[in-house]
Amino acid sequence: MRTALLTVRWICASLGWALFFFWWRKAYSGTVSPRAVTYSLVVIAALVVGAATYSALWIHHNKRIARRGRRGFVSFYKPPRFESDALGRRLSTLHHPDDRLIAIRQAGNQKEYVTLGDGQSVTT
Repeated sequence: MRTALLTVRWICASLGWALFFFWWRKAYSGTVSPRAVTYSLVVIAALVVGAATYSALWIHHNKRIARRGRRGFVSFYKPPRFESDALGRRLSTLHHPDDRLIAIRQAGNQKEYVTLGDGQSVTT
């Protein structure tokens, strides 16, 4: 399966570049010198090689970091703030963190998290 996907990617990339050069040749009306055409092709090839090299180096760098199991000293994780939900309603938490069964109720313009004691049931 992986080989098939890789083959499809190469075919799509080749067809894309073929289409690019086809339209580039259509736009070329013969007024540009052959030296300018050669220079343009060299610049395009250098950009493609540069992008592929940069991508390969970046992937290698990330794999090396992952193999060591360390991401560095900076963490981009931001702890969630439980002041309001996605709709902007204020949250009211009336439960202990160790409680296992919690009901969520709408109370006016706020959402309440309430611990269900013995004998209470949850309705949905």
